[in-house]
Amino acid sequence: MTLNTATRFAQSIASLVRPIRRALAAHRTRRTLDALPDELLRDVGLTRCDVPFVADMLAAGEKDGTRDKLHYVNQAAAHRCVAAQCSGKPCVADPRAGRRRLSITAAHLALAVAAGISVSLISWPAFAQGGQDAQIKRGQYLVTFGGCNDCHTPGYFFGKPDMARFLGGSEVGFEIPGLGVFHGPNLTPDRETGLGTWSPEQIIAAITKGQRPDGRVLAPIMPWHAFANLTEQDTRAIASFLKSLPPVKNKVPGPFGPNEKPTSFVMKIVPPGGATGEAAK
Repeated sequence: MTLNTATRFAQSIASLVRPIRRALAAHRTRRTLDALPDELLRDVGLTRCDVPFVADMLAAGEKDGTRDKLHYVNQAAAHRCVAAQCSGKPCVADPRAGRRRLSITAAHLALAVAAGISVSLISWPAFAQGGQDAQIKRGQYLVTFGGCNDCHTPGYFFGKPDMARFLGGSEVGFEIPGLGVFHGPNLTPDRETGLGTWSPEQIIAAITKGQRPDGRVLAPIMPWHAFANLTEQDTRAIASFLKSLPPVKNKVPGPFGPNEKPTSFVMKIVPPGGATGEAAK
């Protein structure tokens, strides 16, 4: 057998053994992490769902753009005996509490911390995206519960809401005696006809203070006085959801002053006896 042949044979064997060693290392790491109580995992920013991913990443040790940052993490996971040198007395769960007896050494703690750091460095973009998705879903729930669809989606007041243009602005305006007629504007992120140029802070100001970026105060039909009681987290969730919508190009009519003639449909309150709005005041 020539030297080149022997070298290729050794490389072939190594390529076969490498995934097996990685799988075994991941299995051992996963068993170690699975043995930790939920409280400890939460302390290092992990959940049970993170354990398989973390175990595989710590066992891989593959070179990539984050390899230098993760070197000490992989070292801590691969050489748990080093962490054991700093171990004190094991922390044993109280068997009287009806729980399974666990002996948590400093090596377990080091591995859990290493796993937590690994998740932070390797998959922070994924976690950030997950947090953003959760915020958007919260905003969607609040917008749905708040009834924003009613006044801001075309066709709603005719019993046929155009969900392809969800929150794209209403063709029906509200008449407020003495103030004029106001249509529910386009809430999608279209830059020309919607909220595309508004920052999240400007959206929040409109929701909670009735203030537009151009200085105009929103019409009283917009219940911003009630929305002012929303938490900052909820208002930011609403802003994130509105920014995530597909843009719809639709400029609503108006607003129209009390002496201007509306160019679209108008919803008004007609007092009994045919009196005018001014007389009803």
